[in-house]
Amino acid sequence: MRFPLRNLLLINFLIIFINAQSLDPRYHSYFEIESFLDSLTQVNDFDSEFRVYQIGYSEMEELPIYAVKISDNVEFKEDEPRVLFVGQLHAEEILGVEAVLELILLMLDPPPEQIQHMNIIKQNIETWIIPTLNPEGLNVVHNGLDISFRKNKKDFSPLGPWPNNYFDYDSAVGEDIDGVDLNRNFDFNWVFGDTFMEPDPSDYAAHYDYYRGLNPWSEAETRVLRDLAIENNFLFSIIWHSARSGRFSEKVFSPWNWNGDKKTPDDASIKLIGNQVAERIIKENSSESYQSSYSTSRRGNAHDWFYQATGTFQYLIECGTANLQPDSALVEDTIDRLIPGMLYLLDRAIGYNTVACQITGIISNAETGSPLDNVVITIDELHSGVQKPRKSDEFGRYRRIVEPGTYSLHFRKKGYFPLNFTVTANSSSPVIQNATMTPIPTHNIEINISSFQYPVVLEENPFLVIENAQMSDTIQMDFSHNHVLQIPQGDWQFTLYWDFLIPWMQNITINTDIQLSINMQEPLWVQTLFGFPITDNSSFNIIEGPWVFDNNMIRSQNELFYANADSLDSIFVLESEMYSLPEPMDMIVLRIDQQWELEWDNDSIKVSIMDSTKIINQMFFTGHQWDQSARHRLVAVDTNGISNIKVKLELKRDKTINYRGYNIYNIKLFAGNNVTLSSINEQSPFNQNNSTVSVSEIYPNPSNGMIHIDFINNLQSSSIVVYNLLGQEVYAGEIPAQYNQKKIWRFNFLDDYQRNPVSGVYFIKIVSQNKTFYRKCILLKP
Repeated sequence: MRFPLRNLLLINFLIIFINAQSLDPRYHSYFEIESFLDSLTQVNDFDSEFRVYQIGYSEMEELPIYAVKISDNVEFKEDEPRVLFVGQLHAEEILGVEAVLELILLMLDPPPEQIQHMNIIKQNIETWIIPTLNPEGLNVVHNGLDISFRKNKKDFSPLGPWPNNYFDYDSAVGEDIDGVDLNRNFDFNWVFGDTFMEPDPSDYAAHYDYYRGLNPWSEAETRVLRDLAIENNFLFSIIWHSARSGRFSEKVFSPWNWNGDKKTPDDASIKLIGNQVAERIIKENSSESYQSSYSTSRRGNAHDWFYQATGTFQYLIECGTANLQPDSALVEDTIDRLIPGMLYLLDRAIGYNTVACQITGIISNAETGSPLDNVVITIDELHSGVQKPRKSDEFGRYRRIVEPGTYSLHFRKKGYFPLNFTVTANSSSPVIQNATMTPIPTHNIEINISSFQYPVVLEENPFLVIENAQMSDTIQMDFSHNHVLQIPQGDWQFTLYWDFLIPWMQNITINTDIQLSINMQEPLWVQTLFGFPITDNSSFNIIEGPWVFDNNMIRSQNELFYANADSLDSIFVLESEMYSLPEPMDMIVLRIDQQWELEWDNDSIKVSIMDSTKIINQMFFTGHQWDQSARHRLVAVDTNGISNIKVKLELKRDKTINYRGYNIYNIKLFAGNNVTLSSINEQSPFNQNNSTVSVSEIYPNPSNGMIHIDFINNLQSSSIVVYNLLGQEVYAGEIPAQYNQKKIWRFNFLDDYQRNPVSGVYFIKIVSQNKTFYRKCILLKP
């Protein structure tokens, strides 16, 4: 029945296609795609391995968008790798539609020599196929209105990006007012896409064809694809395109290579697989294979978003030549040449007759044996800030495609003890690294915050930050004086914040239920550096850079994007004036409302609190926090008292890749004395007045330079020595005795260590009261 079915389907579509005036009747219109898929659902033999899902609707006309799933137990979501093929995003690029429809037939109705191969794929992979993500645009092309139409049909006016209830298009290339380029509407690097009615500067002159949309995800079509991707966590994907100008024809594009040296953390695997896909697709007019290339643009593209957000290796393949819509004979020939590339990607997902190198496993609860989802899996050698966290799925499964080698894996989930493994991967088979994570016991912590003098007006809810060397967590609380929280067992530094009140800080060992009575103090000194009523630069000195004070904000530059540095020593620096406190105080709090958009890992912001001679504390930011401003606090503590204070802001850039920079809306300083540093009122077995010395873990760890260690009940002076990984001493000092108080030791590698420190592991030896402590930290130089 296999070949008669295929022939019957083709004959039906040739008869139906009489309405297409400008295209060869071999091409499937939207209506014919629906009929094609419906006809396959009528075949009983396909019931267990073929499903059609309506995954959403188009933006303007609400046409259903269909996705096909093919698997041996298709009605169930199984613990199998998933692979996605999309036939079309751009309306005129219709060859990919035919290629993925043929793939459906091949998998359901294979010729005899392919039966075993297809069965293996269906038994081990869930294959998803979207024939068209742009049904509105496909109809424009098939109806003969504009066979060069590219976008969807979002309604706009020639006067601006608002609807006029009229389809504004031009039958020539470009000049179409209506529509959004779906491959510019993804949120990753969306800001660099074309604005409304932006001319095409190339000699191809496809004016207005690359409009990014009013906002990221403004189009229903891209939201549909986003949601499907997040739900299914695809291992591989191909989106088919065709290059209208012919300049990029017959190429396989991998994400990404910006400015020649900025590549994805998984570049080795992504590019090698892209090379293999390209080698299997033969060009139209020669015996050569497609060319494997990098995507070099940053314009809200699907393939870059898929990798950044989900970890999917997605390839943009420009099939065919500048002859985008060839006749039926060439269509058949093109399909035959494209199929091997898709089959290779399916084979690579399971290592069938090809390289099988990957690390995979199931993560489960050690107590119940049930799978754990949303476990964050980090591979040191393949990690960068640009990636969103890679997590286990509902089966507890994680999969990472790698090259042969040794890798350091870390498993983290809130409420569980972290795990670390070293894994060696090879080409012959996937390496299985399962993990069982043990829940951290929790205890009830009752927190009673003492009432304060009115008329104190607090606008924010309190929140508690708990942290140690292994993990940290922020616990949001309601607007109340009394709280009962569940806190994991262990040694923690507690920091309780409530609006402008002086934070309460304490090191506490949680091993039973306890009750804390906390007295939060009002600040003794408050200074607004920027924000109503101060909206000018009167509190600051511009040391370096094009800082702008405008529209009630401080901006790192006046232009949309900050300039790249001409040298690595070129840093934008903004410093406040030095403030003298009315009396020495032991705690300074900087509160700053800010947003930033920087190149991950390479560009960074440093916010420092300084006294007259040194940095007391600092915090670093990189990556993106642009959708809305965020409020951050930086706390500086010195039990010896702080008399003078200023704030320093720095924006460090490298020589390539820039973004929208740094905006600041409000900066305030608060100072006071945290009386709870030396006393705590508890009703529990926990006894703060232990006579033995207590030495905390290092925090933050890893660090960008500044580290802290807390000493409590340091009854005699202690020696402290810092060593590098080679055992070389890089610092030696002494901690003075301090009875029944907390002393914070600070060390800044970047300031105090004059031997140009390198990123890596450092060890700290502390000898105190006939007891020796060892601590380890990781320095990551900014």
